[in-house]
Amino acid sequence: MRKLLLLSFAFFSLNAAFSQSNIPNGDLEEWYQVTMGSVSYEQPGVAGWNNFLGTLNDLVAVLPPIGPGPQTVFKTDDKYSGTYAAKLVSASFPLSDCVTVFIPGMLGTAQMDYAAIGAKIGKGCPGCRPLKVSGYYKAMPVNGDSCAVVILVSRWNAETKKKDTIGYGRMVIYNEVPTYTKFDVPVNYDPEMNSEVPDSLTLLAVSSAGFNAVQFMQQVGQEGSTMYVDELILEYPMGLGEALMPDIAVNCFPNPANNALYVELSEAVKNGIIEIYDLNGKLCISFSANSVKNTIPVSHLSNGAYFFKLKEGKSILNTGSFVIQH
Repeated sequence: MRKLLLLSFAFFSLNAAFSQSNIPNGDLEEWYQVTMGSVSYEQPGVAGWNNFLGTLNDLVAVLPPIGPGPQTVFKTDDKYSGTYAAKLVSASFPLSDCVTVFIPGMLGTAQMDYAAIGAKIGKGCPGCRPLKVSGYYKAMPVNGDSCAVVILVSRWNAETKKKDTIGYGRMVIYNEVPTYTKFDVPVNYDPEMNSEVPDSLTLLAVSSAGFNAVQFMQQVGQEGSTMYVDELILEYPMGLGEALMPDIAVNCFPNPANNALYVELSEAVKNGIIEIYDLNGKLCISFSANSVKNTIPVSHLSNGAYFFKLKEGKSILNTGSFVIQH
């Protein structure tokens, strides 16, 4: 399974050409069909996997008399490159004769939450600090509606029981864009949160910008507003990347660290190596990590943020970041 998962991760240099997204299935080439009774619909990814990109298409499986709900994301061969892209189309979902819920076409780190009449958004991404999200899109908003791309980097606050926002970026498209166009949405990081280590990444492309993923009853937009999305990519400083769905869990502590960084792995890695880089992408330390518990001396590192890669040979098993504070 590890080797299959690693095929989904591409780590790239900002100065080098690349053909595959570092977001698992960010090129939207993989789709699978879901059949529930008499209804069926498609989802991006591979059946049975914990796919990184999701949709609200599970609404199709809502049983009568309320359902089925609308499918709002479709596989399409109207693509920027490769074979397929995603087509997002906003729709209405009549729950009763007097209550109608607006459902935007939504692609990203979203999963249906029927109990809350909303979606669970965000995926675990320890230490994730991308510079920006890029990709290609077309937009056909209807009657003053607008499309959007949103990225949010956050961490769970155990005291407040809420997510603290560490970085945020948003692009809103108000006018029709009939041909595939490149977009770049930079992540603006809160300087007061520089010492905080992210644990979650939210990435959404939405065909109606007036969405509320947490509570569908508060969403607004126009039925039929459409957005096409292809080749989603996250960019990092000097080619540093993140394993967005890692096979080996890594726990680094203390954070911030001072003299030593303790690195615990979910399982031992044969011929494992931990590489530590500064924000400029310079390799600072390369250390063997053949055990579940590993200790790395870091007293010689200057104060600041650092990235790490856990490697097995040439394969990158996990990545993340930590802070040095003497």
